[in-house]
Amino acid sequence: MRPFQAFLLLAFATSVAPAQTVGVWLTTDDQQTLMQPRNPLVFSSAAGAAPTIVIADTSAYQTVEGFGASMTDSAAYLLNEKVPASALPSVLQSLFDHSAGIGVSFLRNPMGASDITRYDYSYDDQPAGGTDPALAGFSIAHDQVDIIPMLLAAKAINPQIKMLGTPWSPPGWMKSGASMIGGSLLPAAYTPFSNYLIAYLQAYANAGVPVDYLTLQNEPLNVPSDYPGESMPATDQLNIMKTVVLPALRASGLSTRLLVYDHNWDQPSYPQTVLADPSIAGASQVAGVAWHWYAGTPGAMTTLYNQYPHLGEYVTEASGGTWIADEVKTDFETIIQCLRNWARSYVKWSLALDENRGPHTGGCGDCSGLISVNEDTGAVSNMIDYYTLGHFSKFILPGAVRVWSSNAPGIITAAFLNPDRMTRVLVVYNDSAAAQTFQVSWNGASFSNTLPALAGATYQWTAPPTALGCRAGVRAQTAALPLPIPKPCPPYVVPARQQIQASSYNNVSNLETESTSDTAGGFDLGFSSDGSWAEYRNIEFSSGVSAVTARVASGGSGGTLEFHVGSPAGSLIARALLPVTGGWQTWTTVSTPVSHVQGLNSVYVVFRAGPGTNGIANLNWFQFQ
Repeated sequence: MRPFQAFLLLAFATSVAPAQTVGVWLTTDDQQTLMQPRNPLVFSSAAGAAPTIVIADTSAYQTVEGFGASMTDSAAYLLNEKVPASALPSVLQSLFDHSAGIGVSFLRNPMGASDITRYDYSYDDQPAGGTDPALAGFSIAHDQVDIIPMLLAAKAINPQIKMLGTPWSPPGWMKSGASMIGGSLLPAAYTPFSNYLIAYLQAYANAGVPVDYLTLQNEPLNVPSDYPGESMPATDQLNIMKTVVLPALRASGLSTRLLVYDHNWDQPSYPQTVLADPSIAGASQVAGVAWHWYAGTPGAMTTLYNQYPHLGEYVTEASGGTWIADEVKTDFETIIQCLRNWARSYVKWSLALDENRGPHTGGCGDCSGLISVNEDTGAVSNMIDYYTLGHFSKFILPGAVRVWSSNAPGIITAAFLNPDRMTRVLVVYNDSAAAQTFQVSWNGASFSNTLPALAGATYQWTAPPTALGCRAGVRAQTAALPLPIPKPCPPYVVPARQQIQASSYNNVSNLETESTSDTAGGFDLGFSSDGSWAEYRNIEFSSGVSAVTARVASGGSGGTLEFHVGSPAGSLIARALLPVTGGWQTWTTVSTPVSHVQGLNSVYVVFRAGPGTNGIANLNWFQFQ
């Protein structure tokens, strides 16, 4: 556990009250059951033989800030002008209320036109050939018609909503080509652009919608030909942020913080270039990195987190759409994997679209919103994205902390402790093509459940303060809460003879998770280099083991897989050959002898390169025998 997570030491682990119940909500892959409540389950002290998911409140990771979508021009127009006024309150409740709806708590606001808009516009449009470096023509009048009224209504329902502002393009007169479509920001326009951003933040704050985060450019490595956008290389973003935007933000007195990048996982070198400047990485006005899901793997966020652990990782755009063959599977896999890779937010694309997946001015004509609004009748229907996001957004509240949970064969998970530090939330997805029965082990008790093939479920339970039985750390007693200090909690235990998924690590260095096509699905651990390692805590060697089996794949040069205890350089207990299998998803099982080891140990799996330079191997699981 990292130092900044020490606040969780104020939370107690709890013992399970007799017959404590667990709420269950289920979505099936055929979409016949959509986030429907099921019969509650009950914790017991009996342990079954099914694959086990272990939850450890005492191992904490990131704080979650919210889940949501973008209040695009089209979404606000559809809500404000097409949904009947009599129906609008219930529609907004279904989106933003945690009890009556899915509790959307993070909204992205395009600053001017995007592709999901009715026409192109900025906050300072000028006639052809005109310029306005003093921003005399700046106005958010366009947004005051639909966007701001809908944002105010959303925040009235859910005051915890976080706001992110992102320009797809500054006004055309600031750019090469003098158009919102294409081009790049002129160096002479750096200061006007910075003032433009500050003017937007001030105008929105004055309108009652303060903006929490700001990025400088949507998808700076993508220059679309049919909707607003521009090129902004990493060196340009670094220069603009350092020389004009950060000084202007400090001078403004605004609390808005910057996120760098705002593009796909496949180019982590971009935020690395920007953050390599210590004046940016160390600035209090810089909150972290914004990511999109359209290329690369979520493991890139762990790479950046390990380099800059004081900064946050935010998924700011992840659209659903007709190009996705199985939205249920894709969403559960992706959101869980993002949360297991330090994501503080997960933001879909447009909050609402019409029956033709518009209005849009180019760009995405096959995206899906959380809801669909019929432009003729105003009728609203929930898209599948509403339910898949809802499995997280409805139950995992802003301020929740992700805690460690293991995956199991065919099962992927993410677990959370809500802000009351009593309510637990576990999201489980059956990533296999067959029904899976599993048990959840938490704090010495367990419950069992069966999920249909490719189905996802959210589990929620609350341990009341009166059930406190052990402590995760030291908590000061106060007159208001004169609770006794209980005995220390025993560590959770993972039996060495249980198949341990590589993605169940507690800590990792120079490795990334990715979805695997191996049997039962789930996530493998890849992108290895010489010396890459993953840590697995509290592995219980209660009786002697003689061998370890590992599921591996290599489309590179292969190498060796070492098993150490205590640290990456600790006692070596096993070394397995990593053969070249002919592909990064071409899997084989290898086995090697294990030296004498007993008791409770932290096991470190370390990758060592072979003679070539084409990458080492991927690891799906290992098991001591």
